[in-house]
Amino acid sequence: MSIKLFEILKKESLVFFIFSFTVLIDQASKHLIVANKLLFYKGIELLSWFNLVYVENKGISFGILSEFNISFFLGIISFLVSFYIIYLIKNSTQKKEKVALSLILGGAVGNGIDRITNNYVVDFIDLYFNDFHWPAFNFADSFITVGGILYFWLILFKNNE
Repeated sequence: MSIKLFEILKKESLVFFIFSFTVLIDQASKHLIVANKLLFYKGIELLSWFNLVYVENKGISFGILSEFNISFFLGIISFLVSFYIIYLIKNSTQKKEKVALSLILGGAVGNGIDRITNNYVVDFIDLYFNDFHWPAFNFADSFITVGGILYFWLILFKNNE
């Protein structure tokens, strides 16, 4: 099954490149943070509104449901959703849709890898203004967000193109 999945991605060279790039950037950045997590526990301020921190997120986005210890199951769900995204990519005829879905796919797989192997997702980007901190996130979350916004934008305005 996974070999067929890989073949579908390979046929779509742009999809394969975006998917591979997003997973690589996500996993490499998390590896760097984990390897130096003692430095990042308290946070390292890079700009007046941007820190690098080390956070183990066992819940879904922004730590929601983290008290239920369901991270492994969320990892399984992210891989199931990934199969559906590949189905959408395979059936899409628009390059922009494939780009958006590839970003979502790469992010889902990146966070899914963390959930399956660690039982949590490593978050490390901390944006804030004064005392307001956006919940920590990672590159996979960013790819999912950008891809999701682009995909929904394309769906909403599909008839106007």
